[in-house]
Parts: sequence; structure tokens; C-alpha cells
Amino acid sequence: MKLQIIFRISLFLGAFATMALSNAVVPVLNSIASDPAIQGAVYSAYFLGAFLMVFPAGWMSDRVGRTPLVRAGLCGTLIAAAVLWLSYPDPTAAVLLRFAEGLFTGMFVSAAMAFVNSAADHRKLAGGFVALMNIGMVAGLVVSGWLAAWQAYAGVLVFGILTGVSVLLSLGPADESPALQTGLPVAEVTEIAVYHKWLWAALFVFCGTTGVVISAYPELSGSSAEMNGVITALMSVATAVFVYAASRMRTADSLSVVRGAGIFLGVSVPIVLVHPAGMIFVGAAFGVITAAILNYLAETKKPQGVMNGMFNMTQYAGMAALPFAAGLLVLPIGYVAVFLIVAVLNAAVGLLVVRCPCYVHHIQ
Repeated sequence: MKLQIIFRISLFLGAFATMALSNAVVPVLNSIASDPAIQGAVYSAYFLGAFLMVFPAGWMSDRVGRTPLVRAGLCGTLIAAAVLWLSYPDPTAAVLLRFAEGLFTGMFVSAAMAFVNSAADHRKLAGGFVALMNIGMVAGLVVSGWLAAWQAYAGVLVFGILTGVSVLLSLGPADESPALQTGLPVAEVTEIAVYHKWLWAALFVFCGTTGVVISAYPELSGSSAEMNGVITALMSVATAVFVYAASRMRTADSLSVVRGAGIFLGVSVPIVLVHPAGMIFVGAAFGVITAAILNYLAETKKPQGVMNGMFNMTQYAGMAALPFAAGLLVLPIGYVAVFLIVAVLNAAVGLLVVRCPCYVHHIQ
């Protein structure tokens, strides 16, 4: 399948705009509510919605096609952003609309990634798509922070407009030879999940680790909020650069790359305790891991909606669970012990990838 250029642009612009929207309220959470619990609810509502949607949307895209879900996801995200902008500063509306935004963005991301990973040039497309997602997250923080001096939700407005442009571009032809894959029954989906259990476990830990270091770094560094923001942004930029670069490199064994990069990620985590370069190393390692896993998924020849739905759901689960667990452990055992545990977990799951039946079959 070869994607038409206009539709391809809609996917890439949508990746940037929707990810920027996901972070657009972060710089102004304290202006929405003074209660930290409400701020946390506003922030987390998006990720809950995305977590609940990414797998069903991916599975559904194998049955009804990618294009309808790409368009519906972008349109829903646009509407949620527009209503969110109009509702400022109502915190209840912010929670509900962020949840809706997560649902629709999750729909778009799963269907778009299934499109990208089904294309003939999937390596380059996947690298560019994920790189733009990471750049979008950085832009959502930085640009929205700048625009907040004009109006608190100005970032929501700007990136909502960009999402609207993506909607218009998505209305063009999607591909030259549309062909739907047969939707998989529940039993086969379960079999795929179990067959790749160690890969999903590894991805859960790898992605969750990025959340742990992002959430813990401000307290660890003792630096100003501005400096912490710069370092965190550099981590996302490193992920974008390395996922793009790794997608351009041809490797005979993608899962061996995952294993090596996972071990490197484990080594990088303790460096965060002593130097900000550790954050950049973490971002770089995760970028390589992401490119390698996406390439492996494309080569399985399984329906890419299901495969990318599992991929995205596992990532969101890791981002939700591991930072939360780390936060519970910080008081009783301290940051050093938590980071060492996370480092060992990364090295362990990196090694355990070779125990996955998918790895054994892949190298034969």
C-alpha cells in the first residue's frame, strides 16, 4: 500500500498537533484549579481516555478500515479542543473534555499507526510519525507556556486549529489500493497477546521508565522550573531524533536491537541521579527501542490495527502504572533505591526478550 501525499501529510500533521494538544494545558494547570488533586485529574483524564481507546480502535480499524477512524479521531479531537477552549476555566469541563480528547486522539493514533506500519515504506514512515509525536509533545509544553501570557488556553486554540487543518487534509484519497484485512476473532487476538507476552512486558517497563524519570527529575535536580522544563524537553527531542535515525537503519534482527537498547536504558537510569545527560540517554535509548519494535510489528504480517493497538495500550499502561508505583516507593526507600530497581527491571526485561516465542521464531 502506498499512501497518497496529501493524506500522508494529514497523518503527520495530526501526529504533531494531537500530541501538542495532549500537553497544551500542562503549563496552565494551576490556573484551572489550585487543588493538586484536581490538577492531577485534569492531566490524567487524557491518558485514561487514550488507554481505553487505543486497542479497540486498532482492532476496529482491521474490520472497518483505517480511514474512517483517522477522520473520526481527528474530528473528535478538534471538537473536544474547541469546547475545551470555550469552557475555560471550568475544571469539571476540563476533566471531561480531556478524557474525550484522549479517547479521540487514541482512536486517531492507533488507526494512523496501523496505516503507517502497513505501508511499503513503513520503516521511514513510522520513524517520522513517532518523531513528530515527540516533537509535538515538546511543542505543547513550550509553545503553550509562551502563549499563556496572552490567554491560558491559547495553546489549545492554536493546536486545535492545526488539528482542524489535519481534518481537512484527511478528506482526500487515502491510498492507491485500499484493502481491508479480516478482523481477528477474540481467540486469535488473545493468542497474539500471549505469544508476545515478554515483548509487551518489556515495552511496559521501557515506557514506564520514561514516566518515572520525567516525574522524578524536578525533585531530584533541585533546579528551577524553567531548567527542568528544558531538560525534560531535551529528553523528548532525543527520543524524536533517535527514533527517526534508527528507522533509517536496516537491521536483520529488530528484537536484538530492543534487547541491547533496553539494557542501555537500564544503565542510563542511574545516571539521571547524578547528571542531566542521563535524561537525554534515556530518551535516546527509548527512541531506538520504539523504532525497533515498530519495525518488528510491521514484519509480523499480522493485522497492524491489532498489533499497534497492543503496542499503544502497553505504552499507556506503563506510563500510568510505573510512575505511580515509583511514587509510592520513594518515601520508604528513597530515590536512589527506586532508580536502581527501575534500572534492574530494564536490564532484566531487555534480557527476557530472548525468552519470548516471538524472538525465537524471529531469529530462525
